[in-house]
Amino acid sequence: MRPRSVPMREILFAAKTGFLSKPLWQEFFAQRSRAQNARIWRNLLEQEYFCAHPSKMLRNVLVLAPKALAMLQKQGLVSVTHPHISQFDHDEKVARIALRLERELVIDDFTTEAELKRKFMVWMKTTHEGRSTKFPDLILDLRGTGKFQRVAIEVEQSLKSFERYKSVMNSYSNAKNLQAVIFISDQQAIFNRIGRAMTEIHYPSWDRPVGFGLMNEWLKAPDTANMHLSRGVASIRQWANLMKENPSPNK
Repeated sequence: MRPRSVPMREILFAAKTGFLSKPLWQEFFAQRSRAQNARIWRNLLEQEYFCAHPSKMLRNVLVLAPKALAMLQKQGLVSVTHPHISQFDHDEKVARIALRLERELVIDDFTTEAELKRKFMVWMKTTHEGRSTKFPDLILDLRGTGKFQRVAIEVEQSLKSFERYKSVMNSYSNAKNLQAVIFISDQQAIFNRIGRAMTEIHYPSWDRPVGFGLMNEWLKAPDTANMHLSRGVASIRQWANLMKENPSPNK
């Protein structure tokens, strides 16, 4: 009998996000027929690399099992913890944006908020600067030769207080390792409040631009979705200075 291959791509993804949902797996990982894919999905559990999410309400959501965690440890890697049910919808949206950008070949890598918090946990707990730092939902390392190589992404689903947004923008104004910040939402009130916060703290948008994108556009095609800036409109693909080839009219 042919030995089953280790689902390494799925394991590495789950190590960055804390989970693997069936919709994401079907869209970005599955490559065979419907029947074969169903069997492969079951094998993720049967091979004991994955197990069900602790919440019974999150059906078809897997998390890494001890077998996969031990395999990562041997490679010097550590997984982030799985998201709570209240955070899952948000984190799945963030993951979908990252995977689509990866598929469109406009990023070299992405880093999740959970990865950043795990990496800087001690600093966060022991320093004043660490306690006040806002980690992005996602950091993108763009391909290409564009001006903006490292971009923060924030997916905003609920309206926060004005003081909270002032704190967020203060944190980003001091983030020297980021060249731009993009807020993605479907609520104009969120964009308005962030804009007010930027004005209040005198955010240096000339040095570190802030863009605003619509949620449905970014979930569908994040590489070409509009980013509304103080000086016009751009896209991630334009920032990376990568041209998207037009399909042949014969196709």
